[in-house]
Amino acid sequence: MVEFAISVPFILLIMVSLLYFGKYYFLAQILLYTAQEGTKAASFTPNLSDPTVRDNFRGFTISGAPTNPNSIIYMAFSSAHLLSQGTTGNLPEGAKIEILPWDSDGTVNDIIPPGTIGLRVDYPMQLMGSPFNSNAQNQQIVGISMSNGAAPPVQFLNFIITQRAVAAQQLYQN
Repeated sequence: MVEFAISVPFILLIMVSLLYFGKYYFLAQILLYTAQEGTKAASFTPNLSDPTVRDNFRGFTISGAPTNPNSIIYMAFSSAHLLSQGTTGNLPEGAKIEILPWDSDGTVNDIIPPGTIGLRVDYPMQLMGSPFNSNAQNQQIVGISMSNGAAPPVQFLNFIITQRAVAAQQLYQN
């Protein structure tokens, strides 16, 4: 029983770590797929310099409200249940979909080569709970008690996952 009591915290830490990195990998793959497929479709879409065309193409406004549930990007988020009501709804706070170069915020991450079009997708990563809960805190798992006192807690941080894809423009964009 003593060996079991000593090993349980380590086993739980390993299990929670597997869940954390598994969720990160799942989100990263969905976002990468969304960026790649969205970029391919955007390279054939005319008039992306118009903000209403970009909102319709992306399926969301800049603030994350849905505009076109038939867009490739909206359907990718919907199929992965990453929207506020699962398969429908808004993006969570902190999520962004930028069609580059038009939606660029001027950061180094938004620089793309001339003659190309890009898509940058940001989505909040959270181990437990919903990313739609605005007061989410980092989750902490209490450390293992040592003879000289308690170890500091292990933290699983919430952060933004970013994926980006770039493709050559197939149509001339103004």
